[in-house]
Amino acid sequence: MKNYKNILAAVALLFGVSTAVQAQTVEDNYPYNFITVQGGAQGTFTNYDFTKLITPQVALSAGRYFNSKVGARLHVQGWQIKSAITDTYKFNAITGDIDLLMNMTNILKPKRSSDKFDWVMLLGFGVNYAWDFDEFNTQNHALALNPNPEMCGSKHSTYNMRLGTQFNFNVSKNFAIGLEIDGNMKNDEFNLKRNYCPDFQVSALLGLTVKFGQKKKAEPAPQPVYQEPAPAPAAKVEQKPEPKPQPKPQPVVKDEPLKEVFFYNIRLSDPEPDAMLNRIVSWCNKYPQKGISIKGYADRGTGNPRVNKGYAKARAEKVAKALQDKGIAASRMTIESFGDTVQPYDENDKNRCVIVVGE
Repeated sequence: MKNYKNILAAVALLFGVSTAVQAQTVEDNYPYNFITVQGGAQGTFTNYDFTKLITPQVALSAGRYFNSKVGARLHVQGWQIKSAITDTYKFNAITGDIDLLMNMTNILKPKRSSDKFDWVMLLGFGVNYAWDFDEFNTQNHALALNPNPEMCGSKHSTYNMRLGTQFNFNVSKNFAIGLEIDGNMKNDEFNLKRNYCPDFQVSALLGLTVKFGQKKKAEPAPQPVYQEPAPAPAAKVEQKPEPKPQPKPQPVVKDEPLKEVFFYNIRLSDPEPDAMLNRIVSWCNKYPQKGISIKGYADRGTGNPRVNKGYAKARAEKVAKALQDKGIAASRMTIESFGDTVQPYDENDKNRCVIVVGE
């Protein structure tokens, strides 16, 4: 039963640590630039059978996320388009849009613990250009005596308005795959026929996104390693005549104090250096009747209280284990852990420490 509880506690501590790291990573990934390549299909809504108006599409876009919530891109999409009069005809078209991107996942949950999935809404406006209307001209010529609907064969450029959404899965910091679904509204004349109402299209595209230009995360400054002071040079003693021997008074033996402090880098709990452990062992061997207190701490400036409580406890317990491995009995040790509730030092980073005091 005790082992079962220890396993659960370890899992809870690991989960807390990973959550804290991921929460920092979501924000650290922004801002960044990106390039996306996509492929899929597009269909036009008209009074003709929609399934016969589906055509292949390819797209290329480049843009930037200015922060974790808002970005923008230049998006170019095109290939074949189909429309119909009495029968279907196809032509070529390309659409260029400037789109506003809104990461709804980060807007709705700015402190989320995982960045594996992003839901994005987009809104854009641009221009559509069409060409190669040979099939249209053939049907238009056949209907010349009874033109219905009205033809407008000189119109090749129209506006495009877009509303869409993306579902992106972040494979790594620099790569993502995603599905984009867009609704597009174009001028009535983009397909060279006029029905006196805008034309609507829907497209579905699968894509690969490459991210680059993220700011490098600042590395934490290395913590100073305790070094023993160099011994002072021996003073020169002037030779004097030896005095007559006098009875030597018995020296008064005073207990030597013991206080050693182990400082840690962020997320570390293994005690260093070994010389400090050896000094504690020497003191314990010299005063076998005395005990020592081992107190673990964590800094309040990083992590969260639950994670810091685990770090402080692990640091204190690992110092005690290292002393036991060197022959100090566990019965002589008092182990305490304060998490980040007690800060023994004014400097935040020094509070990642274990303080050992001889009692």
